[in-house]
Amino acid sequence: MATKPTYEELEQKSDSDIMNRQQPRLKSIIFGLVFFWTAVIAFSTVWDIHARKATTREMASKEAHAHFDKDQTIRYWASKHGGIYVYTDLLTPPNPYLRHVPERDITTPAGKKLTLMNPAYMVRQLNKEFADLYNIIGHITSLKSLRPEKEPILGSGMHSKYLNRV
Repeated sequence: MATKPTYEELEQKSDSDIMNRQQPRLKSIIFGLVFFWTAVIAFSTVWDIHARKATTREMASKEAHAHFDKDQTIRYWASKHGGIYVYTDLLTPPNPYLRHVPERDITTPAGKKLTLMNPAYMVRQLNKEFADLYNIIGHITSLKSLRPEKEPILGSGMHSKYLNRV
């Protein structure tokens, strides 16, 4: 005949049954929380990468527009004044494309030689200086280029069309 279990034995058995039943449930909750947290971190990382790319693109676009506006302002200012005269030297020889201008090259009363610099020539030289100083490369071009060595760069045709409208 079977012996009747004691109260302590029943209590111990019932505690161990409860623990055995709750362990798989606890494991699933922990696994679910770890999976959820990993998904949150992954989503946050992807979102952050996307936001940084968008911000970088926007900042680059704004900076490019600022440089373009600077070049346009310089060209406008120089055009308004009919160009400027600068000292002739190795870096600034007379512009061969202004050969037809009667006073392209002049001499001051003190004997210094000056040459007329048109707006496009000014911007080209300023872009070269800017590139040397700040490593920011600017390029002016046109669909109707007068200088064969300055044809639009491959892929800049769309940009040239935009610039011709400006």
